[in-house]
Amino acid sequence: MGSGYAEREEAKYTAFTALRGHLLREKGSGFQREFLDAARTSEAFVDFMDEEVPPEKGEEVASFNRPLTEQSFKEMTADQEQAAYICWQDVPPRVACRVSFWAEVTIQHLRARVIRDAYWLAANGGRNESGEERIDRALQMEGESGERLVDDCVRTILRRMSGLPSARGNRSVFVNPSFGRAWWRERLVRRIAARRGSEGKTALSNVVRSSQQYWENLVMLIVSRGSVLGAVDVQDAFVNALAKHLSANSDSPLWSANSLKPVLRRFSNVAASRELGVLEFQEIGRIAEALIDQVAATEASAA
Repeated sequence: MGSGYAEREEAKYTAFTALRGHLLREKGSGFQREFLDAARTSEAFVDFMDEEVPPEKGEEVASFNRPLTEQSFKEMTADQEQAAYICWQDVPPRVACRVSFWAEVTIQHLRARVIRDAYWLAANGGRNESGEERIDRALQMEGESGERLVDDCVRTILRRMSGLPSARGNRSVFVNPSFGRAWWRERLVRRIAARRGSEGKTALSNVVRSSQQYWENLVMLIVSRGSVLGAVDVQDAFVNALAKHLSANSDSPLWSANSLKPVLRRFSNVAASRELGVLEFQEIGRIAEALIDQVAATEASAA
């Protein structure tokens, strides 16, 4: 069933019997290499995707109107993420959580040359090389190492284009696609900032954009632990309390993504034992603040 917005045919894009399954079935396969070869140019890549996964008719989103480089597409700045959300703020969350939607948005921007080259999708933060260089290296390398690198490049492209839930779980669509991550982060910032008594956009933005891993850990709170922390008031109060703590403590150990994990565990335990969802935003915030300060003190003394 369509979303009302243009997207790729969901079954053909996500099913293990279709594109995703064919691409991930065998490392270094001929099909993976064909996919990477197509990604050398935008025209070839768009043609490949149109043939393998035809688009479904629907409303196209407005084109992102800021200049992008390979680096800024991979890791969009706060200003760019804000601009992306403003472009697409009318998209409902039920659509924005679909990998097939973000795949079409990315392809739309490749076709319009807003994303100048398809090989930008293969760029990886692990090495100081362009996406084009990484694809070339993968296709030239032989043996088991070459097969692994081909597979890694394919997965990077899929993650950056749309997310890859089969490998990263439901959080992938919030974390991996450049445009999707921008939308979800800015939406969370604006939602919390609109609350009375919130820390404001700057402090909240500093938290959600601290690092990729930091954001992924926060997404675990929002997505993977939904049965315990499913209430929006609870999620918002926790992130706001974290922003309040970090704004007041520039040297807090909780700026570290690893140190954030025990805070999330402790807060999840509290939420499991108490019905936080029935409390007011500010009441939940006070509980979260006390727990955050306690864990921060423990982490600091252990350092």
